[in-house]
Amino acid sequence: MDTVSEELAEETWQEFEGFSPVRAQKEMIKVNKNQPNLLAFMIEFTQDLDQEVKELAVYMFYVVCRMFQKSSKKSLKRISPEEIIDCYEKTEGFMESLEGTDEKFLERIAEVQLSGQPYVMKYVLETLMEAPEEEEPIALTEEDIGYLFLLFKTVVDLLDETLRAGLKISSKN
Repeated sequence: MDTVSEELAEETWQEFEGFSPVRAQKEMIKVNKNQPNLLAFMIEFTQDLDQEVKELAVYMFYVVCRMFQKSSKKSLKRISPEEIIDCYEKTEGFMESLEGTDEKFLERIAEVQLSGQPYVMKYVLETLMEAPEEEEPIALTEEDIGYLFLLFKTVVDLLDETLRAGLKISSKN
């Protein structure tokens, strides 16, 4: 499966939400072991955000990684720091190139750009947009939302590329 299905994305975030603290910790240890560079990127790039925004970002990171883990039959290749920085810079450049673009055109670009893993990105966007509206809202500014979107677009693109590369390798065997 190249794309994380809508059912798998939904099931994963609901499952993670229902984990006991001990189970959640075990899942986090697995992600730390499998993708330490990606986790370091997320922690490093969120360190200047408010504490509750950092916590939301790390929680979302684990859910997104778990979606990809569950969609793959085997462990995903470890992503290198160089791959992360390269992808981040490309994503940042792309987003900067969109500044001042007509809203209708932006919507069309978003449809094309986010199509690699639409259900994972749907989870990311819904979580970012709904966080300020929950019972115990997290104070996300527009800048926080845009910045976290940039980070998660980078993470999802890297995991998507790694998932697809792994499928190509395993399908040749």
